[in-house]
Amino acid sequence: MNIILMGYYGFKNVGDDLCIQELIKYFSGKEVITKIFVFCEDNSYETMNSKVVFCNTRKLSTIQKASILFQSDYLIWSGSTYNLKENSGKLLMAQKFAKMTGKRFSYIGVGLESFKSEELETKAKFLKNADVLYLRDKNSYELAVSKLKSVKSYLGGYLAFLNVDGYDKFIRSDCSSQLKNISFTGNFWWGEGRAEFYSQQLLPLIEKFNSVIHLLPAQLCVERNDNKFHKLLKNYLPDENCKLHSWNQPQDFVEILSQMDFHFGNRLHSIILADLLGIPNVGIDEYISKNSKIKNYIDKTEMLPLQRMLNFMEPIHICAIEQIFHEYQRPSKFILNESKTAKESVDLVLQERSQTSVAISPVPVELRS
Repeated sequence: MNIILMGYYGFKNVGDDLCIQELIKYFSGKEVITKIFVFCEDNSYETMNSKVVFCNTRKLSTIQKASILFQSDYLIWSGSTYNLKENSGKLLMAQKFAKMTGKRFSYIGVGLESFKSEELETKAKFLKNADVLYLRDKNSYELAVSKLKSVKSYLGGYLAFLNVDGYDKFIRSDCSSQLKNISFTGNFWWGEGRAEFYSQQLLPLIEKFNSVIHLLPAQLCVERNDNKFHKLLKNYLPDENCKLHSWNQPQDFVEILSQMDFHFGNRLHSIILADLLGIPNVGIDEYISKNSKIKNYIDKTEMLPLQRMLNFMEPIHICAIEQIFHEYQRPSKFILNESKTAKESVDLVLQERSQTSVAISPVPVELRS
């Protein structure tokens, strides 16, 4: 079987870059899979795997894309949530081609946080056209069950947990007793006002603990570089207590994060990675007025879910941070279960390919252990 993997690939986003690495490892280990075509925005990915072909979609002609589609048996969109809307036209074309040629199209490990309930009923044709929809959180799953009844939906694990063994070497054996190194991951589109606000929240931590604030970008592509905001934030912090980071490979991000005593993050995968590494952390997102992928994830971990979530521009209180720092524990049980259900979910999606001649029931199946 030949498969195509599509998603938010080639944008130097730590979460999606790690995701495609793990998916390639997992799929290439399956005997049933002969070739893996990865559609991405550049050629920055490297692999020695003979099964894998990276396809720069910016350079491929329409005929070349059609040729790859024709060679493939299964089209899979993985991970990235918000990029779904931006690619709705391309996805509809790919799905139309898949239907015409008897191929299958599935989404794996996605969330529906960027969609309003009414949008799923009226605008999300590119979701309704899928053969299988594997969701990563309960809220997204319930939305799919109620609004996308024609699609076979599964609730499974986050793809970030597909292979958790690779993080063992980064987990510190000693637990820090003080808040010396604190990482902060903001977002490229935040402006001067938020830079000034969050500096005022971080300065008390610097004053009390002499902390060093490590500004750690989760995305570094030219147009969406998180360091655009971090440079603004750095202007408001003492030079000796602030460090601006960058990275080449996603593992570099993981290594830097592993040295931290605490993490604040507006990027989902920075929070996921902090949990994998056992770093106490707090998510920052607009979760009160809208559905939040960070809150959905933190709720699923059941590790201090009320304490570990801050709304945008919500003050950071030192006493609350100290409480999290002392009470937080690496959610090991959750991590193992999430890894198990992620593997089960991906395997189920692959099994669907062998059942092309069998009518698919729209009855949703929930993967829980």
